[in-house]
Amino acid sequence: MTLELAIISMLAGIALGLRYKVFVLVPAVSLTIMFAVIGGIAHGDRLWSIFFAMTILGTAVQFGYVAGIMIRAAIGSIFTSIVGGRNPQFNSQIGRM
Repeated sequence: MTLELAIISMLAGIALGLRYKVFVLVPAVSLTIMFAVIGGIAHGDRLWSIFFAMTILGTAVQFGYVAGIMIRAAIGSIFTSIVGGRNPQFNSQIGRM
């Protein structure tokens, strides 16, 4: 079950990385860790299993966030190179025409 939750946490981290700044990681990781604790207690897991789930899920959110930032940067650079973006040379030539 931890693998499925880690995949979901990573996808949630990617979504957060595409949209928000780094400050969103504190509440996201806190909620993920609380969810892991509640799920572990509800299943009746042992303490070390709950700690393992907390570690895996918290790390998955953070790796997903980094992946989302990298995707956003790659898409932004591709879009900027296609459109012309913020290159001062292009902007000054347009103004002279």
